[in-house]
Amino acid sequence: MKPIIGICANYATDDKIGIITELGFPKQEWQLLANDYIKAIELAGGSPLIIPVVEDFENTERILPILDGILFSGGSDIDPSYYGELPQYGLRTVTPFRDSHEIALAKKILFETSIPVLGICRGIQLLNVAAGGTLYQDLQRYRSEGFNHTLINVPKDYPMHEAAIKPDSKLHKIFRKDRIKINSFNHQAIKTIGGDFEATMIAPDGLIEGIESPGNRFVVAVQWHPETMIERYPEYLVLFKEFVRSCSVS
Repeated sequence: MKPIIGICANYATDDKIGIITELGFPKQEWQLLANDYIKAIELAGGSPLIIPVVEDFENTERILPILDGILFSGGSDIDPSYYGELPQYGLRTVTPFRDSHEIALAKKILFETSIPVLGICRGIQLLNVAAGGTLYQDLQRYRSEGFNHTLINVPKDYPMHEAAIKPDSKLHKIFRKDRIKINSFNHQAIKTIGGDFEATMIAPDGLIEGIESPGNRFVVAVQWHPETMIERYPEYLVLFKEFVRSCSVS
């Protein structure tokens, strides 16, 4: 049987989403997810299941036993109070409803289950914060020594720069390369690493592009967006295939 992979949804209060697409009405809130995540899991051999943001966390806990793995997806900035900071200039949209739900979910998954985990963009930041780490609230302001990671008007699948992969890491075993080219659309990133996470993918300016937990359990997260690259560059699908494979045997 194909493993069931939960994928966290975005939550938005902007009613323009429904009005512009003619799918809804004024004053509606939305739970949504880019189709790239769905396609990546399907192509890798998994059965995707979107996990909504809910008021009562117990409703999410009830579906966890059916999941074989979970993918924490991208989205808005995380409230810096979760990592002990006040909001700084450059902080963008924060979604408190999603933050409270996903911080609780990430802690539950990381510390009370053994299922495989994959994080992407916001997902790497969320996992790091849930484990006690911190973030750069805006790279341009607070890490100006680096190059521009916050690209706009660039194709979603364009590999903009290289990242080095630590030897003997899970990511190195997955990609079987010392370096790969990745895309770059983030204005936040990991500042200090939380818990027992280890940085295993690094940009040329030293920014953390991938982390993972030690041991046999698959807990891997990346700052970039491999799900948007697999159609043009099928070799990036290997990350999702290994994630889904680990869900099949966990």
